[in-house]
Amino acid sequence: MLFRTSPEKFWNLIAQRYAASPIADVAAYQKKIEKIKSYLSAEDHVLDIGCGTGTQCDDLANNVAQVTGIDISSKLLAIAETRKLERQIKNVEFVQSTVFDERFDSASFNLVMAFYVLHFCEDIDEVFGRIYDILKPGGLLILETVCLGENNIITGKLIRAAGKLGFLPLINLLSNQQIELALEQTGFSVIEKIKFSESNAEYTMIAKKPGN
Repeated sequence: MLFRTSPEKFWNLIAQRYAASPIADVAAYQKKIEKIKSYLSAEDHVLDIGCGTGTQCDDLANNVAQVTGIDISSKLLAIAETRKLERQIKNVEFVQSTVFDERFDSASFNLVMAFYVLHFCEDIDEVFGRIYDILKPGGLLILETVCLGENNIITGKLIRAAGKLGFLPLINLLSNQQIELALEQTGFSVIEKIKFSESNAEYTMIAKKPGN
């Protein structure tokens, strides 16, 4: 099966295994959630791009007015719906879509999250431009992504080749410097850059759109 032109098939195929895998570093995850909560208010609307099984959406729900989680995988979203019902959460909505969905109006979200999804995007400038548009003035983008263009060069090239051949979704070999530059060129200001776990090579970046 080739996944380059239909990455949703890849995620549908591994959905159950992905959902069953535990959080690698629970303490670091909890620190990250608490950091995100510190930026939230009860009136906020949040968008989670590539929400997967919806864990982060559900964990933030009590702190905001509404959370929308989007993903391309119908099977991951089905698991997310089940977990939401189990936790009796009412203000989280899951949608099979992408950030380019025309239903998302300009300046409609206070915060956008993008965790471990940007390296699957061919053009991060286009993605950042869209996120900038749908964020309200003063809104935040919180992201974390795999930067295979920075470390593990041989591994990164092998994964990139597998993506080009269609055995994996296409992988973009990003670096932290490239991400920060793209954010700044879009108009964002990076206000925090945090590593919550020493065992995790990725930084969590918090970028702000100018405004209130």
